Amino acid sequence: MNRTRRQIIAVAVFLLVAGYFGFTYRVAVVRGESMIPTYSDGQYVLVNRLFQWTGGLHKGDVVLIRKGNEVLIKRVAYLPGEVLRGREARPFFRSVEFFDRPSPAELEDRRSLKVPADSVVVLGDNRAVSEDSRLFGPIPLSDVLGRVVNAPPKP
Repeated sequence: MNRTRRQIIAVAVFLLVAGYFGFTYRVAVVRGESMIPTYSDGQYVLVNRLFQWTGGLHKGDVVLIRKGNEVLIKRVAYLPGEVLRGREARPFFRSVEFFDRPSPAELEDRRSLKVPADSVVVLGDNRAVSEDSRLFGPIPLSDVLGRVVNAPPKP
């Protein structure tokens, strides 16, 4: 009886641990060249799906996002509420309709854009080939699927 009880406890603990990791983490495969040299096509990454409860998002985090039917890997460039001014706003003028207008106090010139409160701006590390927020605008936080674990800083 004692041995059976230990086996049941061991199986229960194993299932709890496996369930925790299965719920918290996801393995994803990088597709394409938009994150070269940081990540290559076919490389596997571990993604924390509970990033909201483990510190939220920061500039420079690498995230998985949902864009339509695709899952993309990109780097967070601007956080909710940040204002892009002048030269840093210029690459986003194709997607300007997705940004908020800064308040007069935040407005330095007519070329400023403000990231909506519930969104982030994402960019690929390989800007020459990346389809990112410069094309489709900010990503709603609800479309961020997770943060890549131990992602290296932008090269």
